Amino acid sequence: MPDVFIDSFGARWQDPPPPRYRAAVLGINLTNALLNPPDDPALADIVARQTGQDAGVRDYVLNTPGAARIVNDAVHELTALRAAAQGRPVQLLVNCWYGRHRAPAIADSIGRRMREADAQVQVTHHHINRPPVPRKHPRPDCPFCRIIHDGAPATIVHEWNDALAIVPRSGGCTDGHLLVLPRGHVADFTTDPVVSATVQLRAAELAAQIGGQWNYLTSCGPDATQTVFHLHGHLVPRTAGDGLALPWPHPAREQEPAMWKRGDATLSGARPE
Repeated sequence: MPDVFIDSFGARWQDPPPPRYRAAVLGINLTNALLNPPDDPALADIVARQTGQDAGVRDYVLNTPGAARIVNDAVHELTALRAAAQGRPVQLLVNCWYGRHRAPAIADSIGRRMREADAQVQVTHHHINRPPVPRKHPRPDCPFCRIIHDGAPATIVHEWNDALAIVPRSGGCTDGHLLVLPRGHVADFTTDPVVSATVQLRAAELAAQIGGQWNYLTSCGPDATQTVFHLHGHLVPRTAGDGLALPWPHPAREQEPAMWKRGDATLSGARPE
């Protein structure tokens, strides 16, 4: 029967492993502690698609500055907690953002060290087989990456640590039209839902700060009018009589009242909440 349980997982999945019965629990959050391998442009794409159990990724993570200290501190704390647990098991939760690279490599390293100290260890990787992590390093052929990382000319309206807002070079389709871009290169809103949500969050913050009425629009693919393949959200201010047509056919709007239902009742002329 194990007396040390080590569980790795990805925080972005919002599905943490359950606590072990009556176990004393420690936690390590690696999300901002170690560089995520897919974010390093020096790594080959094949390495970025591997997991923390593959030699290339494992060695990369364990040789990242700060990794050795994290492992040593965890072993020390687990050893002390195990001694004080009076026969109860102890559990270590190790998370990174996706649960594929950093957390499994660190969890396995801690597990090996605890076995060397005669602990009975069970290591479980809960999200290691989730979809591969998209690489977000800058692309030299991307005009938005050149603005974000190389200082290419742009009118920057607002900056966050994970995004920025700029004025379209064309001036936009209405006065005040803005683009909100993630700092990491993500092709479109389907590539990484977390990044897409972050861009919309920043757009919402900015629209609320400026005030007024807005459309928020984004696209995926050339047939959907995407021309720059770096995710961007359009914040388009709207005023009465601005003459800007919405990007979907008006006949669909005329059919909407018949489609809005609550239970068995049709809400004619109502607007969806």
